[in-house]
Amino acid sequence: MNESSFERKPITIDDVAREAGVSVSTVSRILNDKPDVSRMTRQRVQAVIDRLGYVPNLQAKGLAAGKSRMISLLFPMEHAQFTQLELDFFVGAAEAAGKRGYFLNLYTEPMDDAGLLNLYRSGQIEGAILMQIRMDDWRPALLRQHRHAFVMIGRCADNQDFRFIDLDFEGGIALAVAHLVEMGRRYIGFVARPPEMRTAKLGPAVRLLDGYLKACEQNGLTPLYREAGMSADAVYTAANSLLDEQPTLNALITVSGAAAVGAIRAVTERGRRVPEDVSIVSLASNRIATLITPSLTAINFPTDKMGYEAARMLINALEHPERKTEQVLLAPKLVIRESSAPLRGQHESAV
Repeated sequence: MNESSFERKPITIDDVAREAGVSVSTVSRILNDKPDVSRMTRQRVQAVIDRLGYVPNLQAKGLAAGKSRMISLLFPMEHAQFTQLELDFFVGAAEAAGKRGYFLNLYTEPMDDAGLLNLYRSGQIEGAILMQIRMDDWRPALLRQHRHAFVMIGRCADNQDFRFIDLDFEGGIALAVAHLVEMGRRYIGFVARPPEMRTAKLGPAVRLLDGYLKACEQNGLTPLYREAGMSADAVYTAANSLLDEQPTLNALITVSGAAAVGAIRAVTERGRRVPEDVSIVSLASNRIATLITPSLTAINFPTDKMGYEAARMLINALEHPERKTEQVLLAPKLVIRESSAPLRGQHESAV
């Protein structure tokens, strides 16, 4: 086997120092822009770096300068599992971090104030992306008090000057209800997030249910809802319960695209059709909505964009702390597909 069959050994700082005839510490000082190196030596070393194609380890360079170049996505898994939606957040954030020469890690364990502050004080991270934001979340105020950089995916009841990116959940549910009413649907059920999420004041759980109740009031509808788990089986049970309570139910809204298959199964097992008899709308990304049969009419949830933008905002805050605080509330977008249609047939008289 010849030499070309093997992967080429990466160029190291030792190789640069040996080729340039200087010490490793001299190369390190040049890479870190220290002033105590002559212009001639600096030029000679830089020429060797260019010729060899040496690429310094950004994290090692950052540590030498007292910075880790590490940011974290903090997703405490007290009330939710790590689903495809959260994975999309992480992938988007990792992409943005990589483009800016930062590293991203994930913490899923709940932590108290001492544990959170220690991540910064120990030099493990420079900034954090906070998820699972509660309406009265204590973390943003603590981090701001100690002048640590952070961004929220989500928002509190009072956001002051906190950086965040979030989806307009109330507006999304209002769009879904308005669409179904326009389709002639007046018995609109809603499968909300689990009750323990609302009790814990997690922002999406509170805002989604509040948005549904407000939309019902504005459209003169009787609220019909269940708080349930995020799995297809949990949504199936909740949908059956709603159909038992209101046999003339002709529309359902779910808050998980993947779990919407549970609602579809509950409807079809009763001999009713989607969308002719019962239309279904869900909060879902375009990718998930198009994988389900029938394809879901959905409030688009751009999770990859939210993760990417959160990391971008955080890195901007680290590198340009003087810039104005960014607060981004994404407008909801309704994408109409096969799971919703105008009401016709035997249930039309119920309108």
